[in-house]
Amino acid sequence: MSATHVSTTGRQRVIAVTKAEAAYLELREQILDGSLEPGHTINQERLAADLGVSITPLREALRRLEAEELVGLNAHKIVQVIPLTWQELHDLCVTRQQLDPLAASLAAADATDEEVTAINALASRQREPDLRDRLAAHRDFHVAIYQASHNKVLAGILSQLWDRTNRYRITVLRDRDFDHSTGNEHRQLAKAIRGRDSNLAADLMRSHIQEALHKFESIAMQHLDQAE
Repeated sequence: MSATHVSTTGRQRVIAVTKAEAAYLELREQILDGSLEPGHTINQERLAADLGVSITPLREALRRLEAEELVGLNAHKIVQVIPLTWQELHDLCVTRQQLDPLAASLAAADATDEEVTAINALASRQREPDLRDRLAAHRDFHVAIYQASHNKVLAGILSQLWDRTNRYRITVLRDRDFDHSTGNEHRQLAKAIRGRDSNLAADLMRSHIQEALHKFESIAMQHLDQAE
């Protein structure tokens, strides 16, 4: 049976081939966008009813989310959204500081002319006033670089890392504003990729990631410490 999943932001439309896939996509989005808050618990029967599916496809969806370390399951059929932790955030940041520059370097070398044009267009977008819209635009730019690397393994890993990091951004930042320099950094990155300068692209991406994540870690450390 086919099912249609439409993102709550209205930006994406994904066709799921099964109810389990639809449940997985919906739950994953709710976790990543903060609709289901970290630490939130819910009974599986209630969750199935909320999603309009039976227990069998729900459990299949939950197993996938458990493998991604987004939910935890216990013997009493209780689902818990995995809480945010300082250690996970730190590990995500350290990993991205190593992999994002590689993607930028590969994109500068291997991106098609159409991909370069798309990256430049995304870098030139006006800054969105809403935090979630800014995060979505920020993600679009980085994912375009990941895809332009033409390394599917790297792009897949980085996209997943981005989504997991975004869960912290949405929960921790809320109305905080810390990214005024992002637009200029994106434009410099896009220029380096357009100029096919792999070394410069990697250096700019490394600096961009280190500065942004360092600032975010500083904010998150205080928030997560207070939450413990």
